[in-house]
Amino acid sequence: MPKIDILKFQKDLENSFKRIKLSNTKNIFITGNLTQISNLRIKKKDKLSVIFNSLKKTLGTGYTIFVPTATLNLCNNNIIFDLKNTPSDKMGPLSEFIRLQNSVRSLHPFWSVSGVGKKAHLLKNVSKHAYGYGSPWSKMLDNDFVQVNLGTHPSKAVTLIHHIETIVGVPYRYNKKFLKKIKKNDKVFLGEFYQSVFFKNLNVKKKIKLNEHFFNQLKKERKLNFTRSTSGLDMWTFKMRDFFNVSTKNFTKDIYNYLEHKPNFKKIANY
Repeated sequence: MPKIDILKFQKDLENSFKRIKLSNTKNIFITGNLTQISNLRIKKKDKLSVIFNSLKKTLGTGYTIFVPTATLNLCNNNIIFDLKNTPSDKMGPLSEFIRLQNSVRSLHPFWSVSGVGKKAHLLKNVSKHAYGYGSPWSKMLDNDFVQVNLGTHPSKAVTLIHHIETIVGVPYRYNKKFLKKIKKNDKVFLGEFYQSVFFKNLNVKKKIKLNEHFFNQLKKERKLNFTRSTSGLDMWTFKMRDFFNVSTKNFTKDIYNYLEHKPNFKKIANY
């Protein structure tokens, strides 16, 4: 692929972000995969910097950008979770780049969110549960955040669904307690945290198409925005509250609508 001018790449991104209506919002949660533009002959660090700066310019004064910085690789081991220094795991280079921009990181050893901008302070005081009331997800919903997906269709990358499963009380998950050593402000302590997980013996099978039925409805209601940049990066945006409304209606009609089939609850010993 021929070398692309950085300024041209930045202009392309800004125009694309406007087409998916980011100039009309201030608060975003962004996730995705940048493989589609891996062949662009721009240094990785420069590429990430251009994306970040283009986002800030498009959102304008008073912006807030949240990213996933989960560390699920720390489950069931003795590795200390260092709030400041532990890198995110499998969340993509953009998330890690933004985490390192003097961000605020929510305190959960397995599912943290990091943020920069006006409302990053919301992440300083969150619940000890990965999801549910008081979690970063509830705060994003309360503050009308828009989710941005780069390079990956949102049906394959929308952690908000697990927050929704938690608050609607799906019967195939339970709240599990974890004890984990945490390092914060140069002090190490043993903390108690919680996360909604599947019952082990249920053989729960998520839908093969995951969240497609929710996003088909959003698309039908014209609440899902899409564009492809000149550089070849697919982009989607949707209001997290819109996804919440559509999915909770589906769970109300069918509590198992996220699964391929209803589990056999007789396999749970004390159910």
